[in-house]
Amino acid sequence: MKVIVASMSKCGTKTLHKCLEILGYTVADFDQHAFRDRDEWEKILLYGSSSEQFYKMYRDVDAVCGAPAFYFWEEIATAFPDAKVILTTRNDEYAWLKSFREQVRRDRVLYACPPQGIFRWHYLPNDEILRRRYREHIASVVSRCDDERLLQFDFRDGWKPLCEFLGKPMPDQVFPHENKKGGLVGSVWDLEGFSKMKRELYVGVVVISAIASACCVHLLNKIRMTG
Repeated sequence: MKVIVASMSKCGTKTLHKCLEILGYTVADFDQHAFRDRDEWEKILLYGSSSEQFYKMYRDVDAVCGAPAFYFWEEIATAFPDAKVILTTRNDEYAWLKSFREQVRRDRVLYACPPQGIFRWHYLPNDEILRRRYREHIASVVSRCDDERLLQFDFRDGWKPLCEFLGKPMPDQVFPHENKKGGLVGSVWDLEGFSKMKRELYVGVVVISAIASACCVHLLNKIRMTG
């Protein structure tokens, strides 16, 4: 583990994920949290965490980002004391809130899946509490992470500060911008785990439709007989 992304969701984490991949890092993101490490994350979220758990999960990857990992950036940093920490934010907490609310609304199925579902995103607190948590998270990272270990990264600055912080040469590529519209469905549904889920959902819909149709026919027949 070399890089821990402590940024909250909707703070450019997909863009940063892409940047890290371009720089040669393997990145554990939502798909790995939700599928490969789902059982471990459920234990962590329900019963508490240890540095040994995080070391076991992420010893074979270069970087970690995305929910729910960003909540535990400090514990992961303890498990990997040589890893650097990157924090990105939005210019406006109201813009962050709007984007976050929109993504949860749009991608409701994804947020209901473990380990995300444990947070019960469908029943989020009011806007003031969410904005306060956003501010508190940023303040906590800035105050608790050693200055030499932390990069507060502004995407508008492009490759230079990121590459200097990580000790990487600047790539000959345009700086990426991922997930601009806030929806994850288009990209995440194509992942192996979600592709399987999608097939199962389609089968489930067909089965439920068939059962519903049979019930309707049975009910109509019963009505005719009693009529």
